Order: sequence, then structure tokens, then C-alpha cells
Amino acid sequence: MRSMDEILKLVCTFLNEEKVAYVVVGGLTVLFYGIPRTTMDIDIILAMDMPKVKRFVEFLKENDFFADEEDIKTAFEEKSHATIEDKTSMIRLDIKGICGENDRITLERRRKVSLADFEFYVASPEDIIANKLLFGSEQDVKDVEGIYVRQFDNLDMAYLEERCERLGVYEEFSATKTRVERQIREEEKTRKSF
Repeated sequence: MRSMDEILKLVCTFLNEEKVAYVVVGGLTVLFYGIPRTTMDIDIILAMDMPKVKRFVEFLKENDFFADEEDIKTAFEEKSHATIEDKTSMIRLDIKGICGENDRITLERRRKVSLADFEFYVASPEDIIANKLLFGSEQDVKDVEGIYVRQFDNLDMAYLEERCERLGVYEEFSATKTRVERQIREEEKTRKSF
């Protein structure tokens, strides 16, 4: 059974070698910027033209994934996502193309990171925060808080606030920021009292 790291390396190495622009988003990125949490899927936005889809599907099938060329093409055309399951584990790839301005910006601002012996691209912490506030599930809000706390000194706050404003989630960001910063101050007071 393959691990998440093995699948991530396999797929991202292929995308790197094929010179496909991509960015890993979703729960896996929280592991890089926030708090550890469980996820069974790898969410990837791809800037892949239709002729490359065939080669990508061939690669996936050669490497024990359930993949269908028509499913992926349909997902790209309908601006939705395609789920590709690994035959050796419960791990899934959720892939989609560039579905709009938000995805384009997230791809353009991606960051190269290293894991063990390979490099791949993840969304910036600012874009993860803004996008997770847009989706707004309970888990997304927890993820935002974790990223905000751990990346506080590294965040481009002007960009983050502008991004949240453009996505219509500035109020949610402001409330999260106030809540988290209050919690940080309370924890600092507690530590100083010991």
C-alpha cells in the first residue's frame, strides 16, 4: 500500500517532468502551513491542455490508478473536478483545471516546497486562507486558524486582506483574525504568569 507522500511524489514528479503547471491545494497544504490533520485526498489544480490529458491518463493507469480520459476531459470542460483513485490505497487525487480567476491567481502565486527528496508546488498560505474562508466549512475555519497562527509572521497581510475582500469573505477573515489574535494574547499572558 502506497503512502500519501509516495503518491504525491509520483504524481508531482510526472507533472514537473512534463512541464505541466499545477498547484496542490486543499487539506494537504494545511500540513505545510498549519496544523497536522488527516486527509485521504490530494487536491490539484492543473493548467493542462486537452492533448496532455491522454498522456496523463496513460501515466496514471501505468501506475495503478483508476483513471478515465473522458472523466478528466469532461471535468475540465464543465469546470468541475475528477476523482482518481489509487488502486493500492484509499487515497484519491481530486483534480480540476483552471475554473476561473480564483484558480488562476492561486496557480500564479504558488510556492515551490520540498518534501524529503522532491520538490512540488503548493498554494500560498494567503490563498489557502482566502479560499478556505470562501468554502467555509467547519474544518476550513479550523484550517484557517491553524495556518494564521503558524504563518502569522510570514503572511503578506495587505495581499491577504485584499484577496479576502475580492472573494467577499473579508468579514469572515476579520472575525477569524480577531479571535485568533485574542487567543494568542491570552496564551502569552498565561505563559508569562508561570
